[in-house]
Amino acid sequence: MPPPKRPLIETRREQMFPTLEPAEIDRLRRFGELRSYRAGEALVKVGEVGHGLTVVLAGAVAVTRRDELDRRDAIVTHGPGSFMGEVAQLSGRPALVDASAEGPVEALIIPPEKLRALLVAEAELGEEVMRALILRRVGLIEAGAGPVIIGHSDDGDVLRLENFLRRNGHPHHQLDPDTDPDARTLLERFHVHPEQLPIVLCPGGELLRNPGEMELGRCLGLVGPLDPTKVYDVVIVGAGPAGLATAV
Repeated sequence: MPPPKRPLIETRREQMFPTLEPAEIDRLRRFGELRSYRAGEALVKVGEVGHGLTVVLAGAVAVTRRDELDRRDAIVTHGPGSFMGEVAQLSGRPALVDASAEGPVEALIIPPEKLRALLVAEAELGEEVMRALILRRVGLIEAGAGPVIIGHSDDGDVLRLENFLRRNGHPHHQLDPDTDPDARTLLERFHVHPEQLPIVLCPGGELLRNPGEMELGRCLGLVGPLDPTKVYDVVIVGAGPAGLATAV
């Protein structure tokens, strides 16, 4: 029998959580702004849009993940030279983890638009940052972070929702009330009847009852509101080969 597969956070931890040298941090300063946090203050909360990439200059930041019953698991503690974030920070999407200052913290905050500029202007350093962001997203997918789909595993709507999230590379996991006691606990807590399944618990705490892809996408920040005052020259409908080629 083959040995169990080790989680990514163990096999590629150094690449997931690199420590930047002082000279590298100096190269990042022009892209961000300094900010201070008090002990216990939240830098980011699950379901809320963060400020972007956070480079810790002094102090320590604890990053944790919540499960469907609000139990917390420690992921990592960032110290000076570490940076906090994952792929969601590139597009300003809601966070999938909580992060709080373990004492006074000084940090460099790089907003999403400046982060994208950094990846282009500082190619070598940007590659190291981008690799870490991607690996962290893969680690969150592996850990089952993100929204929770509760429904029967063979239900067509459950498969539809899982496929939508999988296509978008969004972390999630599914609980079947027939086999999972946590799923049954949640159904009792939210007074959900079996005929109302599936439901989705979004990271911010919102409950959706058998949502469509658009409704779920909005809840997760995958689909943002359109600014009615902004004029667009081109609208691309569809993300197949032709749509992607046109967008590029």
